[in-house]
Amino acid sequence: MIKNLLFDMGGVLFRQDTDEAFRRFRHHGIDTDYYMGAYGQKDFFLDLETGDITAEEFCQKMAATIGRENFSWEEAQHCWLGFLKDVPVERLRFLETLRNDYHLCLASNTNPFMMAYTRSAQFSTDGKPITDYFDTLFCSYEMKKYKPNADFFTYILQTDHLKADETLFIDDSAKNIKAAEAVGIHGFLVAPNEDWRDRLSEHLATNTEL
Repeated sequence: MIKNLLFDMGGVLFRQDTDEAFRRFRHHGIDTDYYMGAYGQKDFFLDLETGDITAEEFCQKMAATIGRENFSWEEAQHCWLGFLKDVPVERLRFLETLRNDYHLCLASNTNPFMMAYTRSAQFSTDGKPITDYFDTLFCSYEMKKYKPNADFFTYILQTDHLKADETLFIDDSAKNIKAAEAVGIHGFLVAPNEDWRDRLSEHLATNTEL
C-alpha cells in the first residue's frame, strides 16, 4: 500500500519556462547550450545543484565567466526564477488534502536561489511557503545527491525511514522515474506542466494494494 508520495518540483508543482530562464542567462552572456543544454546542467551550474559550491561561489564564477567584477545574488536569483512560470494554487491545495492520508516529501534537483523563493510566502498565492505543503524537503544541493543517481533515492528512504514499496515518486522525467524504480520505488510519470491531479487521484484509488 502506498503511504508516501515524493514530488518533483519544476514541471510538476510549478509550470516551468525553460526558454525564459535561458533568455535571462543569455542576457548576461552565458552559453546556455553548454551549461544548461539538453543533457542537463554541467560545470559550475551542476556544482551549484549538487552542493559542491555555495550560492556565493556561483555568483563569483558567473562574474568570472562573463568578464565582470561581480555578479549579485539578486541577479542570479532572477535568472534562476526564469524557470518558474507560475505556481497553480490548486495543485498546492491538492497537496494539502493528500497530507491527510500520505506522508509527502519534496524530491528535487534544485539550488539555493530557487529555494529561497519557494521557502518564502511569495511561493503561493495563499501566502504560504513550500514548507507548509510537505512533511520533508529533499533538495539536491542540501543532500549533495542528484537525480537520477540511485543514492538520491536511497538517501530519502533511509533519512525519512520510508519503505520503497510503500512509496510513489511523481516526476516529469522518464530517466528519474526509471532510477527510482530501480531501487524499488513506484513511479508515476507526468507530462511536463501537466495538471496531474485527477490522474494521480485515480492511480492512488485503483492501486491501493501496490
